Amino acid sequence: MTSTPFPFPHLRRSLLLAALLLGGCASYHPDPLPTAPHLAASVQGLQVARSSIALPALAHYAFDPAKPLDATGLAILAVLNNPQLKAERAKLGVARAQAFDAGLLPDPQLSLTRDFPGNSVGATTSAFNLGLSYDIAALITHHAASRAAQHAATQVDLQVLWAEWQTVAQARLLYTQISGNSARLALLEQERSLFQQRLQRSQAALAQGNVTRLDVDAQLVPLQALTQTIQGIERQQLGLQSQLHALLGLQADVPLPLAAPGMRPAPDAAQVDTALGNLPRIRPDLMALQAGYAAQEQKVWQSVLGQFPAFNLGFTRARDTAGVNTVGFGVSISLPLFNRNQGVIATQRATRAQLRADYQARLDQADADVRQAQADLALLQQQRQALLAALPALESAEAAAQQALQHGGMTLLEFINQRTALLDQRLALQANAQQTEEQALALQLLTGLGPYRHAAATPFLPSKQQP
Repeated sequence: MTSTPFPFPHLRRSLLLAALLLGGCASYHPDPLPTAPHLAASVQGLQVARSSIALPALAHYAFDPAKPLDATGLAILAVLNNPQLKAERAKLGVARAQAFDAGLLPDPQLSLTRDFPGNSVGATTSAFNLGLSYDIAALITHHAASRAAQHAATQVDLQVLWAEWQTVAQARLLYTQISGNSARLALLEQERSLFQQRLQRSQAALAQGNVTRLDVDAQLVPLQALTQTIQGIERQQLGLQSQLHALLGLQADVPLPLAAPGMRPAPDAAQVDTALGNLPRIRPDLMALQAGYAAQEQKVWQSVLGQFPAFNLGFTRARDTAGVNTVGFGVSISLPLFNRNQGVIATQRATRAQLRADYQARLDQADADVRQAQADLALLQQQRQALLAALPALESAEAAAQQALQHGGMTLLEFINQRTALLDQRLALQANAQQTEEQALALQLLTGLGPYRHAAATPFLPSKQQP
């Protein structure tokens, strides 16, 4: 039995080439959405691999998640486990894939046509036309397009780093606020316990007829006020703890013991001044804008290159119906008479101007934010000195009022007012300490000091590109 030859050898070669090319294609695999929350059921279930953290101060910090956590330990767990950060890192994968795509060379175009004669006189065979062409113009703008995509990927990378900085700041802020509320609650609970003991003694004295009902009722007012204040702080504390659990990717009912806060010095004026001069090389948000501007510079250059005529080169292999075979080539070129890519150039240049203005505005705002944080911190420190200076007199007055009350030289209401003044002063001192810590945390974030120092290993400063 003899085999029948393939009737169209050129088509056979084309199909074989297509089969070889398709053999390297990617395959599709579905990836369904999750159907339930993915939150850790315990602190020990959180990720603690610090080697992937871009902040050296956190990556080298030794802590035990089984023990009560301090501000740095919380920051480490937040950077590694925060669900929003995981979503931001997924964007980086998209940007890198886009940069990879932009770096690929355009594919050539293969065309094949075949004509079959009817009852035409002189036709002896079918005709075909096989062509291979390539868009040369795409090569002219390829390098600029690839560089733009690479800068865009760098921008996303820096945006992720800035998101990590902000997550660290949020974890440390929540720790400070929760610790401050705990200190306030301890102070208020101690005060409420004293008032409750005094109320119980007054009620016993009322039963014996030694005091009047007016004296007993006078103690209910401050006690009720203290109770309402404590309940308000407890509600606030519950909300802060819920925010902290969400930041760490923890289930809401997981116990999260915190260590007692320690004193952390705020950046001094010399450190801040040095950091201010280097903000464009320190802050990831500013560096991300620089990378975005560099990407836009490449887009402007790409649009300028795109004004030149589009050039397409091809080679053909053909046969007509008379059996005449030909080999040739073809060239197509656009005539830049009307468009000349001027609209695209104008748009890209306007976008570049907008990005430049955006960067200048962010840089100005960064400087203003640092100066404002410095001023706030200095004011809080002055206020603390005034609060501390007034505290001994209030403590002495409260001790004297205690003695006067015992000897009948002061009414109970007067003593309560004196005691409340001392409590308010202590609460003001505690609030001042918390606000000072919060401003110090903000100043570290704004200047890249503290745990953020040396986080960005390679500052991004775009070189001058073609206009």
